[in-house]
Amino acid sequence: MKMPKSVIAGLGVLVLGASALVQAAPPDQRGDGPDRGDQGQHEQRGDDHRGPQDNRRGGPPQDFGPVQQVIRDNHGQFSRGAPPPPNVRLMRGQPLPRGYYGERLDNRALARLPVYPGYEWRRSGPDVILIAIGTGIVYEILDGVLN
Repeated sequence: MKMPKSVIAGLGVLVLGASALVQAAPPDQRGDGPDRGDQGQHEQRGDDHRGPQDNRRGGPPQDFGPVQQVIRDNHGQFSRGAPPPPNVRLMRGQPLPRGYYGERLDNRALARLPVYPGYEWRRSGPDVILIAIGTGIVYEILDGVLN
């Protein structure tokens, strides 16, 4: 039996829509990023957006002081990135702005930094940022460490 093209097209749209929903699921349900609840309020109140369970999963720590010290101690291995465009503002707990990805650090710099599965270090002007690879959510911003 031959299926009408409209039925085939409808099924295709349904499958694409379902796959987009799965990819758009909050990271806490997928297990690959920090909690995104109450987006934008953490930066204003100064609350930490990361839950206490991150360290139990082998994720990034809540205290990045030792990482900042490593960058200061090895300043010659790190170089500033290009400043972000004027309309780009990075915020912890929020995804990277559309079309902006920061710059990858070179291998010399990456060799000095800790590795957290599912996360990647980037640079943005004088800042080093840690993002969740699967979602692009900014986990941490190390403000001005490359000055």
